[in-house]
Amino acid sequence: MQVTSDVTEGVIILRVHGSKEAWLENFQSLQEYTAESIRVTGKSSGVWILGRNMRIEYYGAVEMKIIGEIQRIEYV
Repeated sequence: MQVTSDVTEGVIILRVHGSKEAWLENFQSLQEYTAESIRVTGKSSGVWILGRNMRIEYYGAVEMKIIGEIQRIEYV
């Protein structure tokens, strides 16, 4: 049985659908949340999503859905 890096290393999983939706999984905390910026951290990395009219549509224990006009994604 092969174990993936998201399990062994705590890597954030990011799925993006066009420039309007993004799903984050396996994150640890929400660091910043504005209409222009959403930043989350994981065990060993982070993701910063920048755009306009951004909001969190769903926020669960291990998954988050972001909608808005995504203009840039940075890995930090």
